[in-house]
Amino acid sequence: MAKKEYDWRIGDEPPKIGIHSLAKHRVYEEYVTHYIQVLNTNPRIPEFRLTLIDGFAGGGVYRDPLNNSHYPGSPLRLIKATEAATAAVNVKRQQESIRAPFTLQAEYFFIEKKKSNYEYLSRYLSEQGLGTRFEKDIFLLCSEFTKSLNGIIKRIRKSSENRRCIFLLDQYGYGEVPFDDIRTIFFQLPNAEIILTFATDPLINYMSNTPEYFKSLQRIGMDKALDINGLLEYKDDNKDWRWFIQLELHHAIKSQSGAKHYTPFFIVSKESKRSFWLIHLSNHPRARDVMTQLHWRLKNHFAHYGGPGIRMFGYDPERDKQITHLEDLFFRTEYSFDETAKDRTIKSLVVQLPKLIHQYPDGIPFPELYRCIANTTPATSQHIKEVAILLSGAKELEIRGPKNEHRSSRVTDKDILRLPRQKSFVLLGQPLVWNSG
Repeated sequence: MAKKEYDWRIGDEPPKIGIHSLAKHRVYEEYVTHYIQVLNTNPRIPEFRLTLIDGFAGGGVYRDPLNNSHYPGSPLRLIKATEAATAAVNVKRQQESIRAPFTLQAEYFFIEKKKSNYEYLSRYLSEQGLGTRFEKDIFLLCSEFTKSLNGIIKRIRKSSENRRCIFLLDQYGYGEVPFDDIRTIFFQLPNAEIILTFATDPLINYMSNTPEYFKSLQRIGMDKALDINGLLEYKDDNKDWRWFIQLELHHAIKSQSGAKHYTPFFIVSKESKRSFWLIHLSNHPRARDVMTQLHWRLKNHFAHYGGPGIRMFGYDPERDKQITHLEDLFFRTEYSFDETAKDRTIKSLVVQLPKLIHQYPDGIPFPELYRCIANTTPATSQHIKEVAILLSGAKELEIRGPKNEHRSSRVTDKDILRLPRQKSFVLLGQPLVWNSG
């Protein structure tokens, strides 16, 4: 995870990592681990092929700000995450008396453009016993990500254009990953996913109609997606301008990426007090669901910038119990990933779900329903299924199986949700009781 403020030189101690980056590493690790397990629940899948690309790998190790010990960076953490996931899949299969072992066929690309950082990374991974795997399944590239991308895509497509791959693009600022490259990834690699760091504060704070600013937007392909002059005019007489530009930027990033599904995770740097987004992009609702599950599991704060359906997940290191060892300060607030937040999410879905399904007189398959609302809610697919069961029990919704059989206690991906043919409105005025336990 290369940063301009980070510098590695052989013989020197590694730089101290920012506390906010600890949260990013946790997201990377847990997402990869959970991703592999979720996609390999079918025991008939003997092996899984995956490519992980860290586009800004840095020197591979940091000093922990809490105790000054060495803290492994993203390259080693990604490798360990895949190993942990493989072990977990095999343990589960053994428990289910499945004899055939699961094998993960993984390749790793770690890209670092600065030579001294690249040399530090190479030495560190060698010291961790990984040197013998260089040029076999671990590839270190001393290059810029944009210059390495085409070669990596060609290698992946040679193996299989449908190969699963995850790009971790932890850029500094917002100008090192052009959206042309992001669209190329999704066009060339249908099963790709991207986790992109995007520094929103610099882009917003220094917004101007100067040639220099327009040039910075042109470099990433965002110059036509944002009406800078219009936004600046709006700024002069609107106190909510920052909220408005965040909303516009949110839509611009999604549209310019070419991805169908996205999850923006809002993070505040304790050191700089500036915020950035950790954005997950994919073309598959299941991948989006895995990332949303992760946010609920990590119980980080998310910010809501207003506007129908816009949700932004957020993280503030000042309020992370795992780092500060203090109680979570968000446990009473509206946007924390706790039982209160779940309760409010469920109650909102109870009201909104029937209205949406009303648009489909013949009902809507559950996978299609999730695709429709995935980008507009913090709810996971499981939350939505729980609400459907709740509404079914209240006779406000019907769950029908593949043979039109009525379901009352579960929802599968083969089921259709629809409003009752003879709908009674008696219960609409009564509160539906949700047991969050």
